[in-house]
Amino acid sequence: MATVTTGDSTVHYLEQGEGTPVILIHGNWATGAWWEPVLARLPPGWHGLAPDLRGRGATVGPDTGYTLPALSADVLAFATALGLDRFHLVGHSLGSGVALQMALDAPERLLSLTAVSPAWVDGMPAAYNVPASQEALLADPALFAQALKAMAPAAVADAYWDRLVATGHRQSRAATLENLPALVAWQPGDRLQATGVPALVISGEGDPLTGGANADRAAAALNARHIVLPGVGHSPIIEAPETVVALLVQHMTAHQAQ
Repeated sequence: MATVTTGDSTVHYLEQGEGTPVILIHGNWATGAWWEPVLARLPPGWHGLAPDLRGRGATVGPDTGYTLPALSADVLAFATALGLDRFHLVGHSLGSGVALQMALDAPERLLSLTAVSPAWVDGMPAAYNVPASQEALLADPALFAQALKAMAPAAVADAYWDRLVATGHRQSRAATLENLPALVAWQPGDRLQATGVPALVISGEGDPLTGGANADRAAAALNARHIVLPGVGHSPIIEAPETVVALLVQHMTAHQAQ
């Protein structure tokens, strides 16, 4: 198990390959294991690293600090602890918000940025801020599994999927509940255009949470190309990993360090 100490935390991460670093940030109710299909398909020349965010997976640290700026600082500390001065950055769902915040905080560190199933750049709609629904998912593993599958309809229900469900459900209660106000409060909007980081947005055609107009808005704020994948829901990284990797490699190759 690979770990690195970053001040107040011991961060667990997965890695694959050698070459130009690519940091992959997972979403809510998830861990770095969600990136396994992507890591396994990275071609030679790329060094993929997928950390578990605080409160999730095998990372150990204070059960506080769940705002987007705090999570951005965590991932920047992770990169610094591993000696990664510049890197490509990819985020899924909540992880995309962390990645976009990192583009605001330290654009000079990023070679490129990819947001998969992008978070709401003008703040999560208040209608989604329902702590009781999150408490219900915490209390009922079967309900959680059902809800997670609805977000990833094209994912294969195999042993890997069962592991994602089990590990995701073990995230801390604080991480679960503080995620809601954090996403409501996070509203970078058009400030993202000023980062200058070359960006790509990928979304699923059937994403019921952050797809459609929301993904279009994120792409506009980033001045980015937006690619919509047919037959895919909220989790393209496990529903269509071959396509996601092909798009990532194309985007990252076009923006390698000179």
